[in-house]
Amino acid sequence: MMHRWAATLALVLLAAPASAMPEDKFALQRTIYQEKSLYRNILVVESEDGYRCMKFGRLHARQTCIHLAQPQRLVLNYTKGLLAALYMAPTPRRVLIIGLGGGVLPMTLRALDAQLEIDTVELDPAVVKVARSHFRYQEDARVRTHVQDARVFVRQQLRHAAQYDMVLVDAFDRDYIPEHLLTREFLQQLHRLLTPSGVLAANTFTAGALSRHEAATYQAVFGQLYQLELAGGNRILLARRDGLPAWAQVQQQAHHWEAQLASWGVLSAQLLPRFRLQASAAGVRVLTDQYSPSNLLLP
Repeated sequence: MMHRWAATLALVLLAAPASAMPEDKFALQRTIYQEKSLYRNILVVESEDGYRCMKFGRLHARQTCIHLAQPQRLVLNYTKGLLAALYMAPTPRRVLIIGLGGGVLPMTLRALDAQLEIDTVELDPAVVKVARSHFRYQEDARVRTHVQDARVFVRQQLRHAAQYDMVLVDAFDRDYIPEHLLTREFLQQLHRLLTPSGVLAANTFTAGALSRHEAATYQAVFGQLYQLELAGGNRILLARRDGLPAWAQVQQQAHHWEAQLASWGVLSAQLLPRFRLQASAAGVRVLTDQYSPSNLLLP
């Protein structure tokens, strides 16, 4: 039933742009800020019609974008896809976000539910500074930023018996992957960090050899996965600690969040048709701490 309904809407969605910001509009841009941190060259660029984006180098993809006149609306498709994690769990109380970018995800979740406890881990202090100065990222008593390696942070949380209802992983781009964040051992740590109905959503790759190894690694830890393939080459992998919910539950949760998410441009009519069970990656080598050539496998 899920796939018949999905196919009905898929033809319309195939023509969707890579983001809510058309590429031709973004072609006219100017750099308003630049900083070379220990890890990367951070650029903040603006288009003539009010889009502001963070990039890591002039030739790299956009990490975060906002529209200055409508900062509450999500611009990039992958951020909308990551929020589909809300369709797979009861209302979360604690959320962990790995990778800050401009801080769009924690700010959106904070606006959705002021009672959420949100921890965001970011390795680069310069990224945190730019998120605050140019993308309206703000911490408070419930929104906390931790400047450290995500794997170290996760180990610390496990030692303190902490648990999260939702983990969002957005630490990769199409040019570089922290390889120690894409191994079976790290995913096992995230599995232990989740509550029984806890959900993991990861922004990953659609094409190339790496996508098969990614799927094999996630399946080795979580079993069955949903995937959302998004225009622009992003794929969101969705897993739950104790197994995927029934499709009827996903639809019910999507309906529950519909009104709240609509003002951010996150629409179930666009996301639900893109849910697919991830095909089995049996026979594909799992990425481990001893075997993790992720950057060599990039498309």
